[in-house]
Parts: sequence; C-alpha cells; structure tokens
Amino acid sequence: MITRAVLPLVALLAAAGCGSSGGGSTLFDGFVPTGGSALVFAPATCEVPFVGSTALAGIALDFTSYADSCGVITQTQLCGNKASATRVLAIVLSGDVGATSIDPAGPGQYPYLAEPPTGAFRAATAEAVQDDATCEPLAGTSSLDMTGGSVTLSEVTGGVVRGSASIRFENGETFEHTFALPLCAATIDLCARFNPCMDHTCVP
Repeated sequence: MITRAVLPLVALLAAAGCGSSGGGSTLFDGFVPTGGSALVFAPATCEVPFVGSTALAGIALDFTSYADSCGVITQTQLCGNKASATRVLAIVLSGDVGATSIDPAGPGQYPYLAEPPTGAFRAATAEAVQDDATCEPLAGTSSLDMTGGSVTLSEVTGGVVRGSASIRFENGETFEHTFALPLCAATIDLCARFNPCMDHTCVP
C-alpha cells in the first residue's frame, strides 16, 4: 500500500547495496497517468535514522489514474491512498548531512542512491501500487519500491513542476514519463514523514 510513503525515505537514506540492473517491461502493462500533482516540502532539518541530523528539502511527485491527486494528498497527508486506483508516488530530495539549512529543491537530476549519503546530495525514491476498494494491493501485485533510475526536474515555479522520470522498480518494470504537474497547496512536514504512519486513510 502506498501508505508506506514514509518508509522509502528512510530506506533511501539508509540503504546499502546496489539497485537492480537492466531494463524490464513497462510498469503495470504500460500505466499512463491521467492525473497528478506536485507537493513542495519546506526546507527543514530532520533527524534521519541511520544518517543523523540532515538539512533537507524535497518535492513529492504524484502520478495517478484519478483526477484529484491534490485532494487525496490533503486528506491522507501521504499516509493513505485512493481506492481502486493506480499510483506512482516519487519523492526527490536535496540534502546536506550535518547542515542546519538548505535551499528549496530545484531543477536538476535526482538519482536513486545505492549507498547512504554523506555531505551534500540529491536523491530520488518512489513507490508504485495498484489497489482495490479497500486500498490494499490487487492480487498478484504489490507496492513496488524504486531500485534504480532517476528523476530530473527542469522547472520549478509557483504553479508547476516540469521534468521527466525514468524509474526502475524491484520487479524489473520501468516507468518512463515526462511531466508538467500542477502544484498542490497542501502543507506536510517533511521531517514527520520519517516517522511511521499511525493512521492510514483510504479515500473512496
């Protein structure tokens, strides 16, 4: 379930080992988003498990099979999902381990990191899911974690985030997508997303 959105952030910054190699089939037999939005996290200094105090800024990129991505983000605070939907949720982070301040995340390439970061870094993580009417993954699928690739931002303005995603997931499937996502005005504490989601909201 995409309600694990917090967990890839921790895994991203604490991961060790290599991501999977090679290309694969397209995600979910060729998922093409019909909705989506981008959420900009305010810069913050967070205590990150296995990494320590880190200045972080980030942007969540939500690619969905439904129109009201921002509404779902607002209702769930990234601890939940929409029922009977397909979704790819990517998060790009710029960080500086040990620092106390950082600029907002902006244009550039954000790669998957196979090792814990030190110093200044950029990184991307993502999850993909197809779920049922109770927001549980459909039989034969799972909530897939990113294991390779990158997200590139070409423009971040007051109204839109543009760029491209080339994401490889743990089952070998890939998500290739060029995007222009409208900004979502929801406010979510970036540091809080490093804590487990205690409540999971399933939006009908």
